Amino acid sequence: MKKLIEEFNLNLDLAIEAHDLLRGATRREVEGVKEEITQGEFIKTTTITILNEKGARSLGRPKGSYITIESPPLKFNDPYVKAEIIQAMEKAMQLLTADLLTSRDSVLLVGLGNWRATADSLGPKFIEYSPITRHYHQHAPDALVKGMRPTSGIAPGVLGITGVETFEVVKGVVEKIKPALLVVVDALAAASVERIGTTIQMSNTGIQPGGGIGNQRQALTVEGLGVPVIAVGCPTIVNAALIADQAVRSFCSRMSAEYDNNASIEAVKEILSFFGGGLTVTPKEIDDIIENTSRIIALGVGKSLFPGIEEEQLVLYAT
Repeated sequence: MKKLIEEFNLNLDLAIEAHDLLRGATRREVEGVKEEITQGEFIKTTTITILNEKGARSLGRPKGSYITIESPPLKFNDPYVKAEIIQAMEKAMQLLTADLLTSRDSVLLVGLGNWRATADSLGPKFIEYSPITRHYHQHAPDALVKGMRPTSGIAPGVLGITGVETFEVVKGVVEKIKPALLVVVDALAAASVERIGTTIQMSNTGIQPGGGIGNQRQALTVEGLGVPVIAVGCPTIVNAALIADQAVRSFCSRMSAEYDNNASIEAVKEILSFFGGGLTVTPKEIDDIIENTSRIIALGVGKSLFPGIEEEQLVLYAT
């Protein structure tokens, strides 16, 4: 798969996939990278910590922590699974934001993506379901539950709709309202169809909008914005080249035939040549996946930013 990814110039948004690819079949630990796994009733949580520059070069992403929550039932609206995922997200957010926030600090929520394209609308939907309270602090403080911090949210859209780079929009808002922390949510690209709607990644290293589809924009990071950035995402698409190659591998395995990596890549290139190798796919159930996942992420983030506040109360302050 590594050669295929290089041939089609694909990006792996999920650190867990990049880590697994780098280790390969040997499962050897990568120098400068630490992995910890915890198993819950319905979920598995994997924390990958890139410790130094060597680990960063190996995995092709910045130093920091990448927490991945995996749960195949995530794409279904199961209340028991939902509760465990929200609890795991709250715990992960607290680890990632440790020492970054006081109880009164303001937080800016940013929902990246194109609200006109369902598979890319996770970010805007997240803003729709998130508790937004900054205006209450300014104009109606008595309407707030005690202990609620000021939060604001924006969905800056995409360059093709607004004509403005996402970084420019976010930078301008940050300079104006001066939040202590950014929480940025975006749809991701996975290397496997099994991860669509079943995996949530959280990191403290920022995010590069459009990276998963090769349409990279200026990264949203503490270096560029002057504010710590927590990135949260869920895969909603897979590149067709990866699916085609996996199908070839599976066919060869079933037929006890030898898999030829180069031949598979050439065949995939031929089929996808009309799209220049840039074809990505998403399931027909993506509407339900986006709706369910955005609500769960909004509650997971909300519970971490408003500790002690009940979910029923947080929902009342959603936009």
